[in-house]
Amino acid sequence: MNTTTVIPKAKLTSCERWKLDSFDIPSTEASIKNQQSSNSAQDSDKSAAAQEIETLAQAAKEDSLKQGYEEGYKNGFQEGQNNGYLEGRQQGESEIQAELNQVNSVFNNLNEQIQSIEQQIAQDILTLAINLAKKMITQALTVHPELILPIVQEAASHLQGSEHRLRLFLNPEDAKIIRQYLVEQSSQENWIIHEDTHQERGGCRLEAGGSEIDASMEMRWQRVLTAIGQTDDWIDQ
Repeated sequence: MNTTTVIPKAKLTSCERWKLDSFDIPSTEASIKNQQSSNSAQDSDKSAAAQEIETLAQAAKEDSLKQGYEEGYKNGFQEGQNNGYLEGRQQGESEIQAELNQVNSVFNNLNEQIQSIEQQIAQDILTLAINLAKKMITQALTVHPELILPIVQEAASHLQGSEHRLRLFLNPEDAKIIRQYLVEQSSQENWIIHEDTHQERGGCRLEAGGSEIDASMEMRWQRVLTAIGQTDDWIDQ
């Protein structure tokens, strides 16, 4: 059964050819969308750029802080090292100077002690020499009693020319030796000899008018010691 209905052309009032709608977006709308898309892309690019700038800034900031810290640490370390070296050097120099002062003090004291010891040794040697000389003189007069003769002659020479007779005061033993000498030599010396028990052997005392010479052993001994700046009794106390 054919069910197709045909409409006569006369009955057709008007018609429009049907066209398949286009799937393309209208140009205005597309432009808007493209603009929006472009803006979005630009915003995205700007955001990325801003993000990158911020990242770079943060990195630069961190790098600057790190560099500043390292520089500050380095400078601080160097300054601290220099200050520590200077303080250590000053302290070391102070300690060395203190040690040198102590060493100099020890040497000065040692030098003073050495000088004192040398003086003491010299004095001891001189004292020993004086005591030996005293013993040697005593022994010499004992072994050679005739040594009284040059002693008397030397003392008498200081009173020569006196108008008065010379009086000699001698130990009795020495008086014998002088008398014997005058006899043996047929001396014309006009001496008056007096025996004096208080006079020690080896010495004498002479008088002529108002002049007197003490040539006793003790007096002669004191004169010798005075010449060398020493004092010592001829007779030990």
